[in-house]
Amino acid sequence: MEILGLLDTLESMILDGAKVPLTRKILVDEEKVLAVIDKMRLVIQGGGALAREAISAKGGQKGEAAEAKSEVAGPENREMIEGRSVQEVKAVEVLQQAYQMAKEVREGADKYADEVLANLEATSTRVLRTIKAGRERLAKAPQASEKK
Repeated sequence: MEILGLLDTLESMILDGAKVPLTRKILVDEEKVLAVIDKMRLVIQGGGALAREAISAKGGQKGEAAEAKSEVAGPENREMIEGRSVQEVKAVEVLQQAYQMAKEVREGADKYADEVLANLEATSTRVLRTIKAGRERLAKAPQASEKK
């Protein structure tokens, strides 16, 4: 599921990108796009499962579970379990960054949509005033021609 969120983030970045005039090309922030792609790679390579486990484990429970695993595993496997704990922490950090980035993209999209709607409202108001003025003029026109 995390990959879908990252894909949504990537799509939003593309949709919000600046359009190059007279072309179908869009300018996007290369660093941000590459960061999302890197996060997608981590999720695909198994970081998603580690992150879900890390998120589901609450504070002290996580530490207790790691200690219990290391006691059962023996000294040769403790390093692997501790390394996984580091991977879990990194996965959680990556997810938090992705969610923050997605939130910022959504906020930017909302702001852009509001600006577009405000411009549309202003244009619609001007057009409506023009239509009303034209109708009023037409309504007065027969009266003026009857007087002649």
